[in-house]
Amino acid sequence: MLLEQISMFSRIAKEQSISKAAQAIHISQPALSQQMQRLEEELGVKLFERSNRGIILTRAGEVMQKYSEQFLETYSNLKEELASLESYNGTFRIAATPVACNYALPCSLFKVNHKYPSYSFSLNSVPSTEVIHRVGHGQADMGFIVGATDNPEFVCNLAFSDKICLVASEDYRCPDSITLSELKKFTLVMLNEQFSTYRLLHQYLKQAGHPLDTLRVMYHLDSTESVKSTVLAGHGAAFLPYITVKKEVYQKQIKIISVMDFDLNYDVYSIYNPHLVKNNPALEKIILYFISIVTKSIC
Repeated sequence: MLLEQISMFSRIAKEQSISKAAQAIHISQPALSQQMQRLEEELGVKLFERSNRGIILTRAGEVMQKYSEQFLETYSNLKEELASLESYNGTFRIAATPVACNYALPCSLFKVNHKYPSYSFSLNSVPSTEVIHRVGHGQADMGFIVGATDNPEFVCNLAFSDKICLVASEDYRCPDSITLSELKKFTLVMLNEQFSTYRLLHQYLKQAGHPLDTLRVMYHLDSTESVKSTVLAGHGAAFLPYITVKKEVYQKQIKIISVMDFDLNYDVYSIYNPHLVKNNPALEKIILYFISIVTKSIC
């Protein structure tokens, strides 16, 4: 299996069309189809099904898509690191949970980049479990996860603490304050199970005697932005970290519904592996500086 085949597969999965993928990567459609046939033969599975609407991934294709993204990102990191050996310009790699990556860290990263302009910085959004994996295997120099880790390999520090709030659109009909029992009367939109917000909420409500399966959850979505869009459209309320909605609250597009006897923190911790940076004093300086300013510089 060649990296080129993985890249071709990834493009087809993105375009959902062999012809569009072939056009995008400047290869003939028969040649691309032949490469994919060889890939399927090597893996021993069928990756695509053809339909009137284009290409549909099989279950094996969905698994392949997940790992192909990881392969290509790892290869990209390899090229960046090898290039930095030649140019003496390092790349500082950060892996962070989606909320930290998209809403909190860009402002902090701006300050760090200003302090260390000779370095380039990459910030990638992945779940906390993947952050831990990447930092532990040297695929990221620093990570940000939800909740502390007791892994003795890592130095773990609280980066910032936020609150998870119940939010709805400004014109959504509901009281300004409700009890947890009254929560069952309202339609909810949730993030899916891979998000830390969901897991924190699931555990908290279960302990409070109001498990999620007793609530009116309309559906689960795979991004904070899609949940916000649904809330803004007036289709339900949602539990989200405050940092993700503070702009909309300020602009009076979203309101916070007070829930009595509900107090759930969203704590984000920085982690790094001191054994992997001990031979690189410059890298360690960047990490320590990041830790020192992150709490006061989040967006």
